[in-house]
Amino acid sequence: MTKVKKRKPLFTAMLLVLALSLQACSGGNNGGASAPAATAGEGGTGGASASAPASTSEALKPYEVSIIYFGAPQRDDAVVEAKLSEYFKEKFNATVDLQPIASSEYKQKTELMLNAGEPMDLVFTASWLNFFGNVAKGAFLDLDDLLAKYGQGITENLNPIYLEAPRYKGKLFGIPTNKEITQGKAYTYRKDIVDKYNIPIEDIKTMSDFEPWFKLLKEKEPELILDFIKESGEGMMYETRSNFRAIGPTPNKIPLFLYDYTNTDNIQIKSVVDPEISAIAKAEYELNRSYYEKGYINSDAATTTTEIGDLRKQGKIWMQQAVWKPGADIELKIASDNKYDFVSKVIEEPIVTTDLAAGSMFSISRTSKDPERAMMVLNALHTDPYAVNLFVNGIEGTHYKKVGENRIEPIADSGYGSTALFWVIGNQLLNYLKPGQPDDLYTSWKTFNDEAKRSPLLGFVFDETPVKNEITQLTSVIGEYRAASTGAIPDPAKMLEERNEKLKKAGIEKVKTELQTQIDAWKAAQ
Repeated sequence: MTKVKKRKPLFTAMLLVLALSLQACSGGNNGGASAPAATAGEGGTGGASASAPASTSEALKPYEVSIIYFGAPQRDDAVVEAKLSEYFKEKFNATVDLQPIASSEYKQKTELMLNAGEPMDLVFTASWLNFFGNVAKGAFLDLDDLLAKYGQGITENLNPIYLEAPRYKGKLFGIPTNKEITQGKAYTYRKDIVDKYNIPIEDIKTMSDFEPWFKLLKEKEPELILDFIKESGEGMMYETRSNFRAIGPTPNKIPLFLYDYTNTDNIQIKSVVDPEISAIAKAEYELNRSYYEKGYINSDAATTTTEIGDLRKQGKIWMQQAVWKPGADIELKIASDNKYDFVSKVIEEPIVTTDLAAGSMFSISRTSKDPERAMMVLNALHTDPYAVNLFVNGIEGTHYKKVGENRIEPIADSGYGSTALFWVIGNQLLNYLKPGQPDDLYTSWKTFNDEAKRSPLLGFVFDETPVKNEITQLTSVIGEYRAASTGAIPDPAKMLEERNEKLKKAGIEKVKTELQTQIDAWKAAQ
């Protein structure tokens, strides 16, 4: 079933007003939704801590909460929307308008919607989707009071560290999805290849340790891509060879500035042109060039648009540099159509950074006509198992079948049930388990979150305004030399030296000084 949206065509309206600046933050209070909060009551299989007015849903005027989220449209979106609307109407007289946007279009479309001031309520956002930039422009509402009145279930269930990250000038502007609070980095392997050749993955800690195994597998398994490169892995090289971690801005995912995360008392920023940092990059660039010349790296590394997941399904990937959390290997197996088992060796200690803790969130748009009702819906998606599983997995018997108290089997080609929505919507720890996921998956995540090490800069957000012109120039330079780290470009050391000289001329030291000044002021205020 294809849903026909009720709003007017998006781009025609937006392009007429795109040049207008964002207005000051404002939120309507439509229809008495500021009544005292209380538990949502019975219904479905959930109802835990879902805030609603103490009177009844009849005391509230009808309101449709639009939800703009990161996910490919599915055939049965309208069916699930109708079921959610029926449920929320009973709870707090709200219906929902689901507006999924495919990942490849999400950032561009939502930026246009926000800049145009299009009416909307809940908006999926993240640190990697210009969240802080949009907050600075006034696109989202301050959520502290709304959370206190209508989001008690969120604060009861969410690790408090989460709410330190999405703050700007002390105010809260996003509610993170309750999932893993951080991620480590790992080398992840196809287990059958590891077992077949008895590869000692515990001893492989940097890319240089792969040399003998690349050589062996090139001869024995010629169909494998030994080291697939699509984008620069430059951020990872510093982390596996040192205690340095990246801090923004990171144009094209290449860090310009780094800090030693183990030095919590005296945080000193280094730029990529610093001799110590540059030496690490030079060693990795030259190693990649060597691997490329030996045929270990894909020949189209500098230009490919192929997704590594597609190659994994074809059995062409045996190793990749990947993020890690409990259950990551099982997720890869499921994403690969259960064709292969995977095993990981963590090579970077997971730490909680602002970017990671703010990596999946919902905000409330400044154009919302009833932000109170929007918060009620968001609170339900964090506390109500029925609501969140309906949104993520669809309707029982139509899109999945129940095979246990908290376990399901998706129905093939059912029209709903995206494998991506679980990390986007509400509280992932309430999701039903799927085939292959262990019974203790969510308890292991909770332990992982509780034991995660905090970055000494957790909560710090860099205000790029004073050096915006310099960052634009630096971004241009990074784009020009991006392919140098892939191994596909001859004489990478020379290219690195050229890049660094251009970065200096573009103002990297000025940006570093501004970043250090802001960090020092932020630390002093803590």
